Amino acid sequence: MQSLGPSGCRRRALDGSLNPPSPGSNKCRCPARLPGRERSGSGSGGTMEILSIQQLVSDEQPEGKVGCFAARARGAAWEPERWRSGPAGAWWESVEREKQKAEDEKKKKLEALNNSRLKLDSLQDLEAFVKLHKQKKKRKKVALPKQQEPEIIIESVESEQFLDAALENQIPVIDKYLADGGDPNAHDKFKCTALHRACLRGHAEIVDKLLEAGAKLEPRDMLEATPLFWACRGGHLDILKGLISRGAKISTRDKLWSTPLHVAVRTGHSDCAEHLIACGANINAQDKEGDTPIHDAVRLGRFKAVKTLLMYGANLGIQNEEAVTPVDLVKDWQTGIRETLQVCANRQQGQPRNC
Repeated sequence: MQSLGPSGCRRRALDGSLNPPSPGSNKCRCPARLPGRERSGSGSGGTMEILSIQQLVSDEQPEGKVGCFAARARGAAWEPERWRSGPAGAWWESVEREKQKAEDEKKKKLEALNNSRLKLDSLQDLEAFVKLHKQKKKRKKVALPKQQEPEIIIESVESEQFLDAALENQIPVIDKYLADGGDPNAHDKFKCTALHRACLRGHAEIVDKLLEAGAKLEPRDMLEATPLFWACRGGHLDILKGLISRGAKISTRDKLWSTPLHVAVRTGHSDCAEHLIACGANINAQDKEGDTPIHDAVRLGRFKAVKTLLMYGANLGIQNEEAVTPVDLVKDWQTGIRETLQVCANRQQGQPRNC
């Protein structure tokens, strides 16, 4: 029966005999555990040198064949050919290639950065650079937007499609409908015509086409509002001017007795309101509840409209159906507006304070 070493060691000497520890010693005397001794490699038939710490630190090359452990400690230059040709060697070479590739890319980026930097050593160099930049800017061509080919509508257009097209500015659909003899005054269940919708969205070209095709200038919807009301609601001053120039009435009223000026003030379009006033609109017109345009402006916080109406002399003493003046509608936290309106109201009453 074979005797075992201190740790169950069954290693044999080179001649095949066991090397049990000497009497009184716990140290194994296997050749693999003796420093400076060679042992047979597993499966390869080669030999391996066990290096001491001093040899690893000092990088001294031992005599004899260099093993894998020594090669790994010393770098790829000391690797045996068998280890280099194996999977571990391929992995090592791929790592080295990646490192070299990263270094090369870094160098290229630095070179490109250095080449891109301007070398302005004097004022003349700066002036020359500015001159070249201006010349390049002049030579730069502006790409013109590609013009879309006009859409050709082959199928017939229904009145509902016609009304939607007026809202969405689909001119080919409008042209097809009118060319086929469609009624330009067609309307929906709320009595809104295509002209109402086009004025709301500000589609001036469609407005012109509809009027040229015989559309009524002042058709009334379900609330008896004309297209002029819808132009004020949308805030389209150009449409507003076009309708007035064709004869649209600025003093017309809807079902709630509101005027186009009321609508322009409520929606916050001060430019439309000012144009209506300049064209002769009644600045103190009252609706069904007795509110004037400045009542609506104060209530809704349209302070720019308030300023415009005061500039044209809006009356602050008019009471609505609830006996409330525009000054009474100012919120408690709107102290600045309250003082301004009170000053103007005092002036209108003949008191010595100035507005």
